[in-house]
Amino acid sequence: MYVFKPFVFTECSNPINEARPSPRTFPTIFSDEKYLYSFSGYKYIVNRDTITDYDNPKIIKEIWKYNLSTGVWLCLPKQQYLPTNSEIILGMTFKSDKLIVATWNENQSKGYLYTHHLKDENRVVKIKAKGPIPERSIIHNFVNHGSYLYTIGNNHNLSVYRVDPETAIWEKLSPENGNDFPGYYEDIELAYDGKRIYVLFIKLYEERIREIKTIQAYDVEQNRWYILSTTGDPNNDKPFPDVRTNFGNSSYVDLLTKDVSVIISGGNMNHTIYNDIWQLNLRTLQWTCLNKFGFTLPQPVCEHDALITFKGKMYIFGGRIKNTNDRLIEINTLYSSWLRIPRLTDICWDAVNHYYKDLNTKTDEELFNLGLPVNIVKSRCQ
Repeated sequence: MYVFKPFVFTECSNPINEARPSPRTFPTIFSDEKYLYSFSGYKYIVNRDTITDYDNPKIIKEIWKYNLSTGVWLCLPKQQYLPTNSEIILGMTFKSDKLIVATWNENQSKGYLYTHHLKDENRVVKIKAKGPIPERSIIHNFVNHGSYLYTIGNNHNLSVYRVDPETAIWEKLSPENGNDFPGYYEDIELAYDGKRIYVLFIKLYEERIREIKTIQAYDVEQNRWYILSTTGDPNNDKPFPDVRTNFGNSSYVDLLTKDVSVIISGGNMNHTIYNDIWQLNLRTLQWTCLNKFGFTLPQPVCEHDALITFKGKMYIFGGRIKNTNDRLIEINTLYSSWLRIPRLTDICWDAVNHYYKDLNTKTDEELFNLGLPVNIVKSRCQ
């Protein structure tokens, strides 16, 4: 029986269609109102003599799309261009039905910008990048602002870069207060509220940090940095989240207050893998631990990705968990949970898809006999 349960993760699956992406780490997921897209990811190659991971995991060159209504995965046709194993992915974003991926080749000192037209699945444009490309080995997803894509950080500091997706020309910006925060960072994640780019959970190499109380923010319009103090959760045993890497990072807009909040999920540090979920309101800079509301990940996971749809549904996909032998293994499970009470229409639609897994295969007459609006089914399922 269908029961609407906010703040509870459920596995997304369709027993009729078993096709799905293979287990992977560091996938990147995006969504529009109809599909969730999964790009790339890595597969660790296990050395069977030492039972350890090689340092150079194999990149998975695939784009999958998942119908949010029918629960059906589909691998897009083989793309003409996908990053090679010699290219490092700098970042990617979903913009106007296009998947844009930026890369650089450390050995050849050159990079490319790939634009995958997801509505025309066989069309891919590859442009050689120009200008000062950020040289780094960690993926940071882009921030869309105006006609540019912004990103922060290379292997040596928190420099600010932007690229024009039409020309693939990179620029290195010079903030007004001139502080690039030098250092080698273990991980960087970005959040954006329409004006500022927030740098979350930075950690200098070998520096001991237990929790995050201050964050850096770059104001795009003012072209300057700010150092901001956050407020801990007064109603939680731990007021601030532990510092970590390889966590899920997603954001959403509160429909009533219009506040932008960031949701942090899972991650790892040293030998600990987390299953906690934290929210940071970017206007008030207030942390809230959602675990106290019973909202936790289905299991501790790291190296996964997360997103929140416009309607307020959170998805997490891929990553690594510990198995019964305490070894890290990749997974390919997709989970979802409502973060807020949606419209009654969306709740009803969830219930319909709970009982009917094959709506996309039914004729108009069959849909009419079920009492379903044919136009809604077609717009969401086909």
